[in-house]
Amino acid sequence: MRTCIFCHKNASTREDAWPLWLMNRFPTSSKSRMEAERGGQKLGSWRMAKPKLLVKWLCASCNNGWMSRLENEAKPVMKSILDDKLKDIDISAQSTLARWALKTAMVLESIDSDRTWFYSEDERQLMGAVQSLPPRTSVWIAKCINQPNIYSAAKDLRTAPNNGGVRAYATTMAFGSLAFQIVSIKTSVAIPENVTLTYEITGGPWDQTLLQVWPAMQKSMEWPPQYGLNSEFGLDALTERLSPATR
Repeated sequence: MRTCIFCHKNASTREDAWPLWLMNRFPTSSKSRMEAERGGQKLGSWRMAKPKLLVKWLCASCNNGWMSRLENEAKPVMKSILDDKLKDIDISAQSTLARWALKTAMVLESIDSDRTWFYSEDERQLMGAVQSLPPRTSVWIAKCINQPNIYSAAKDLRTAPNNGGVRAYATTMAFGSLAFQIVSIKTSVAIPENVTLTYEITGGPWDQTLLQVWPAMQKSMEWPPQYGLNSEFGLDALTERLSPATR
């Protein structure tokens, strides 16, 4: 029996990975794209005639309960950004965007049922119960320019066996002019959670392009950032910003 990824109930429904209001906003974009990569090896790239993806791992209780409430929180914030009406993102909006992004990243990961998922059962259960983000998770948002489509890319970054088994998972998403990047890092239990980890990134003005919404950096942030991501090329650069440690 297939069970919900966020609880142990029967996954009796087929739900859309993208919320309906976003699909209605980007209804027939033939240029929408999804990518998947594991350990530096690209698993595939797909163009979508319609940005519609059905997920089989959700139950009606989660979908109509906490997920619906989170969607109702995130929708006005995201719409204000997409409509160029939002100038400041307060700490409450930062938390909402981060929780929505991580929930969506978990849902997107479940589309591929033939591999071991990065986010654990406990992490997904906590997301469903209290919308808690896993330790060592960071979420950024960015402004897109000349980008009218839906975009999604996932990179499962694995490092060499002698480095303590550190892994990272990065999900990059964009909906028109709004982009997200979610990065979660896992280590061995020998490394305490309060130890700060760093990772290599590609060169670029990322500090002037990305706003970190999780962990929240300050009470209010000015939107948009100084620089934007230009078209799909900018999104590809954002996706490739994290370099595998084996390089």
